[in-house]
Order: sequence, then C-alpha cells, then structure tokens
Amino acid sequence: MAGKRVAKFQTKKRAEIVYGDDDRISRLPDDILVDILSLLSLKEAVCTSVLSSRWHNLWKHIYRLNFDPHVSLQKGTQQGFESCKEKRKKCVKWVNSVIRKNKAAILKDFIIRLRLSRKFQKDVNRWINFAIVRHVQRLELDLTTGDSSRYNCSLPQELFTKNTSSEIDFKPLKVLCLKSVDVTEEDIKFFQCKCPMLEELVVDRSLKLLNVEVCGGPSLVLKHLELTRCYNLKSVKVSAPNLTSLTLQKVECLLLENVPRLVEVSVCWVDSEVSNKYVLSAFACCDYQLEILTLEMKGFEEIFSSTIQLPKLKKLVVFVTGNESFSFGITYASYMGLTNLMKAAPNLQEFVLNMQCWDASKFNFGGYEYYILSLANRHLKIHSFSHHHHLKVFKFCGYCGVWNQYAVLEYMIENCVVLEKVLIETCYDKLYSSASLFDKLYYEEKPLRKLVPQQIELVIL
Repeated sequence: MAGKRVAKFQTKKRAEIVYGDDDRISRLPDDILVDILSLLSLKEAVCTSVLSSRWHNLWKHIYRLNFDPHVSLQKGTQQGFESCKEKRKKCVKWVNSVIRKNKAAILKDFIIRLRLSRKFQKDVNRWINFAIVRHVQRLELDLTTGDSSRYNCSLPQELFTKNTSSEIDFKPLKVLCLKSVDVTEEDIKFFQCKCPMLEELVVDRSLKLLNVEVCGGPSLVLKHLELTRCYNLKSVKVSAPNLTSLTLQKVECLLLENVPRLVEVSVCWVDSEVSNKYVLSAFACCDYQLEILTLEMKGFEEIFSSTIQLPKLKKLVVFVTGNESFSFGITYASYMGLTNLMKAAPNLQEFVLNMQCWDASKFNFGGYEYYILSLANRHLKIHSFSHHHHLKVFKFCGYCGVWNQYAVLEYMIENCVVLEKVLIETCYDKLYSSASLFDKLYYEEKPLRKLVPQQIELVIL
C-alpha cells in the first residue's frame, strides 16, 4: 500500500509540473521571448503561434530570417522539372508572405537560398529593399541554379541612386554574401563607401565583375574577401590592413598591398592561362605571415622553381586536378615541386592532398613490368629528399592506388618523421569495375597497412 501511495503522489506531482499554471516561459518579457524565437528555424518559430493568444504574433518580430528550402526543392527535382518549378513558386510566395508580416525594426540576419533566375527579379528587389530598410547586419542571397549565370538576377539599381542612398542607412551591414547575383565594380565601391562596418564580402558567379579594387586605410574593417567563379574577372587589387582571409579563383592580374594581417589564402587558377608560379609570387608581400594556404593546381611541377617561403604555415590544402591525379608517371620536376613546397613550410602541421579523378576511363592500370620499373625509379628519387620535423597529420583524398599516388604517400611517410596520423579517403568503388585481379589486390587496404608504421594511426575512409 505504501508503495502505491508513493507512486500516486509522484504521478500527481509530475502532472502539476507539466500541466499546472506555473508557465514560467510565458511570464518572460516579449523581448526575451523574441530572442528565443529568433534562435529557432523560421518554421519552428511560426509553429509557436498556436500555443496561446500571447504567442500568436510573437514570431512576427523575430530578427533572424533564414529561408533555405533546398531539401524540399531537391525532392521536387527528383519528382520532375514541373514539380520543382511549382515548389520554387511556392517558396517565393512563402518568403513574400513572411516579410509582409514581419514587424522587426532591425534584422540581424536575412538569408535566402533559392534557385532563382532573373524571372524573379522583382521579388529579389523586394527582398533586398526589405532587408536594407531594416538595417540588416548579415545579408546573404544564394540564388544559384543549374542554368547558366547569364540568367542571374542583379541588385536593384534604385538602391544606389543618390536620393535613395542618402535616405537609407547602410552602416549596420557587416556581412554581404551574393551568389549568382550579378555585381559590378561600381556596386562593390558603393558598399565599401556606404558600409563602414562591412567585415565580410563574398561574390560568387557574377559575370559582370571585371576589375575589382578593394582599397582603404585603417578605417576599412574588411576581414574576409571571397571572389569565386566570376569567370570574366580580369584584375583584383587589394589594400586592406585588417584583411585576414582571401579566396580567389581565376584572376589574370593580382596585386596585393598593405595586408599585414592576412593569414589565410585560397587560390585556384586551374582553368586560367596564369601559372601557379605567378600566383605564388603575387603573395610575396605576405608569404612570411600565412598560416593556412589552399592551392588548386594541375601538377606539382608548376611550383618546381618557386622561391616562396612559408615559415608560419600550419595547414596546407592542395587540390591536384591535372594528369598527375591519374597517370602512372610522375616526373622529377613533380617530386621537386612537392619537396620545395614542404621545405618552404618547415612548421607545417597538417597537409591535405586531394587528387580526385571522376573519370575511370582515364586510368590505365599497368602490368607487372611497369610495376618493377616504377618501383625502381621511385626509390632512386625519394631518398634524396630531406626530412620534415613538424608535420603531424596527412590526409590523402581521392586515393585509388595508382603509382604516383602510392609514391607520394610513401614519400610522406618516410620523410615526415613526427607523423602521428594518416587519413586516406579512397575511391576504389568508382574505378575498379574493370581492373585486373593483380591491380585490385595491390590497391586494397592490406598494402596500406603494410606501408604505414604501427606508431602512426592509419584511418581509411
């Protein structure tokens, strides 16, 4: 009986806590409740309107608006083009409906990720105006579609007229990210002038961008600059004393000045006539301060004679997209290019090498004779290289076991004397449908386990 009375009491107490009148959350001031709702996703915040009359309109005051229905759009794509098209229209109506109801005086975030072409230019204009008028701090528009960038939306030009720009306060804007939105040099100059607190600028897939100048004195607070897939971009000039990270892709002319805080750089010139030698030389003014460097190149021979010095570099990421990703041969210049890169960064701690190739037809798996020849040549070259005394983590992405990849892996293990961890991301499944039994046995996990010493942790992904 005593046990039953305790159980009954516990049940009653639990019911009082859950269903009682002591609703502490609803007693909080509206401002705090709006802060809480602003941390939720937009759909979750809207759902709280059914809790009570007190909550009915609270969601309309949230100051973080994130419209990202990509998941539902991907489902629509699987169901067919027309289904996806209809879902896009519904998403546009959804955005328009929300911004009509929103009553926030200031927006911290306004993010839209929708695959839209210039057919929706009027809607995009409405959204940008809505955000700017509400003193948005972070404005992100990702309208990337599978179509050509020539169908991009553009920025509403009425914003940049003298009368309008004098009436609207652009000063609160700190982050501006525009993807598949056509931006001009004049637009970038305008934001530099009108947005003194701008810390991050990202432009992706803008075909109207030709020549960019981001220059200023100590008052220029820009910390992050990213210009990618702007395929008509000719030149970039940067003079920004507070810049810490820079990402560029395919620029014919690059000039860097007064970037004393630049520590992270990502560059890609694979599809350009410009070689990586030129790219690296452009960073001569800051190579001694770089800590993170990402390079995308056709082969290591491009930096064979490079004199770059990277004494503070801690992390290096290299994408090799040329023939070295899948050919058996690897030249002396390629080995020396890799060696020079390692020597230039004596304090490197993490090295990520990506040698991806998605076309299996480009692989020509050799026979036993080539195995003997490659093995002999490889050992003749590797023993002449010096040791690296700080690298602890090496990650190899796109590993499929062709000889040049095996040789690079062997070189890293033999010459990085304090190596603690090797991560190998393989792509066997994409390549071995037609490989011979000999090749298949050689490239599998067993040889990798044999190559890597026991004291080094090997992780095969």
